[in-house]
Amino acid sequence: MAKKNTKERIFEVSIDLFSQNGYDGVSIRQIAKEVGIKESSIYNHYQSKELILESILSYYINEMLKEEAPIMQSGDKLERDFDQFYKEGSNRFISKLSEEKMMKITRIFLVESYHNEKIKNFVKKAIIEYAIDGWKEIFELMKEKNFIKRDADIKQLAESFYYYGLFLLYEHFIINYPEDDEKFLKDFERRTTNHMKIIFNSVKTDRENNDSHYLKENESSESTKLEEETLDKNIKSEEEMSDKTIRLEEERDYSKVENLVRDAFWNVYRPGAYEHYIVHNLRNDSSFIKDLAYVIEENDDILGHINYSNGQLNLYKENRYGVEIKLNEGSQKATVLGPLAIKNDCQNQGYGSKLIKFTLRLVQEKNIPFVFVIGDEDYYRRFGFESASKYKFFLEGTDTNDENSFFMIKVFEKNFKNIDYDKGIFYNPKVFDVDENQIEEFDKNFEYKEKKVLEGQLEF
Repeated sequence: MAKKNTKERIFEVSIDLFSQNGYDGVSIRQIAKEVGIKESSIYNHYQSKELILESILSYYINEMLKEEAPIMQSGDKLERDFDQFYKEGSNRFISKLSEEKMMKITRIFLVESYHNEKIKNFVKKAIIEYAIDGWKEIFELMKEKNFIKRDADIKQLAESFYYYGLFLLYEHFIINYPEDDEKFLKDFERRTTNHMKIIFNSVKTDRENNDSHYLKENESSESTKLEEETLDKNIKSEEEMSDKTIRLEEERDYSKVENLVRDAFWNVYRPGAYEHYIVHNLRNDSSFIKDLAYVIEENDDILGHINYSNGQLNLYKENRYGVEIKLNEGSQKATVLGPLAIKNDCQNQGYGSKLIKFTLRLVQEKNIPFVFVIGDEDYYRRFGFESASKYKFFLEGTDTNDENSFFMIKVFEKNFKNIDYDKGIFYNPKVFDVDENQIEEFDKNFEYKEKKVLEGQLEF
């Protein structure tokens, strides 16, 4: 078995401690002690305790969705017996949940959801709403195929299917804790399967006897058909209006975006925040790439925002005497992603992923050879980012003899042309350097928020 690196040990120790003592009951100092490193060393991998929690929640969702769940697949499997269809999904869920790490994370978010807002929103959106929406899709399809009664309440069906299993999880991880996990999982499978049969049998149709009746029902008059078609169009129109839209940022969005960015970063890396001030200043800066500034919205509510800008990349090569020579006398531009911000109650729900994937396609179309980002390696790796040091690129002010895991690059092979260089140093746009007094003045335009010194913040 390969030896785990420091970041992996921090991650796993945090899961153990959070599941045993609760998130609030664990300090960065405790985590460091259990890992066997200095407290300050943790910040080389995670900039705050909250980011450790976020990485744990993201890991859980990513693991659960590694393979597309049967309830989110197309309807071909419904042509077979529904019991078998349900069993496939149930087996997959139980198999993943039975992993020790996943069991511990499940307990973390169930126990903490009653008082931790971030976890509460995670459970509400990523655990409950996502699953129920999936079941609603399946039951709608089943109704279309005449597998269930046409008057069946789809929303109530979906909730009935899902909430019983959720209750059993709460019972195990909170009411009966500690309880034998293996015994629980066997019992969980039996009880949820029996529950499924009771619910499904109450709404299923006898297809052989009902097919002719079903066809007759659909031989309605032309006027009725027209009414139904009009209703369908109205429903589709409403659904389209409620869809989440990714679009370019507009001037009317500026205030909403700055408030969103301010709230998302407030007291995370430092007391207060400065990222909203960077976003504000970028718009009037020559480094700003305006046609890559996007928002994601739903019903006129902005849920997330992403920016790109051009920093400077200095390239160096050693001559035959071992002297470093700067290759680009002028300034060579290099694109950097960020700030990226998601509304607090919408985090860990995939909105950031949607923005990143959408805009990276546009970046590639613009023939940009590569994009830098400064952030969590586990998060950005899923989008094809790698350590920038692999390409001998380093962030200004960091050790060029060491790998800085938080400084990453995504290379677009078709656009990337090999350059004969030994080292590259990247400099963020100057607009990223902010003045504390100017931030204080700018913050007067916003609602007052208390600045707090919290454990896990970076030192400035």
